[in-house]
Amino acid sequence: MPYFELKKDDKSFPPAYFADIEGLLAVGGTMSVERLLLAYNSGIFYWHYPLKHIKWWSPDPRVVVKPASFEINESRWESLNKEFTVTTDSDFEQVLRGCQQVYNVDGQMDNRWLTERMVRIFLELRSKGLAHSVEVWRDGGLVGGLFGVAIGKLFFGEYLFSTMEGADELAVLHLITKLKNQNYRLLDMQKATFFFPGIEYDEIPRLEYVDICKENALEYKDVPTEF
Repeated sequence: MPYFELKKDDKSFPPAYFADIEGLLAVGGTMSVERLLLAYNSGIFYWHYPLKHIKWWSPDPRVVVKPASFEINESRWESLNKEFTVTTDSDFEQVLRGCQQVYNVDGQMDNRWLTERMVRIFLELRSKGLAHSVEVWRDGGLVGGLFGVAIGKLFFGEYLFSTMEGADELAVLHLITKLKNQNYRLLDMQKATFFFPGIEYDEIPRLEYVDICKENALEYKDVPTEF
């Protein structure tokens, strides 16, 4: 399918509605904090194999969670909370390293690989107060967690990992509960690395999602919001 080729000095993305049937919009360009924020605010995300050209996606429909209408299974919630301890933003880098241990498998360099370049970018976003993590602990050790980027009232999920059954589910449930309490509008489940089969998702048309991202960006302008 045809797609746009971005040059290193390109300062913008083509309109998201030009994405192909699989959601691929463009290939190339450079990766930086500024470009990643522009992608989020344009309804676009990156997703590609390591050592390959960067690919930019905007699928239709978009898979999201609407925190305001999310109903938690109370018995499951109580059961998981008895097994684990959950924190937020207590060890962001350790969550990234945990994701690397799960996804960066030698000999299997697929598009789930979390590169050191992206680790540096997410750490910079954390230093700006835009990236956040949820940590799940058992007996003092990190056994699961997730991270993503919060802009205004949108949270863009990036990676989720678990080394014990139930830890990933609890991380997602804690995130959605937190977003609901803070009146976030959407949790974007952009990548396969952030999906969890036990969570109910919504699908919204791409153009509606893009409009939401642009409106949110105009209102908040990448200023850290409460998380």
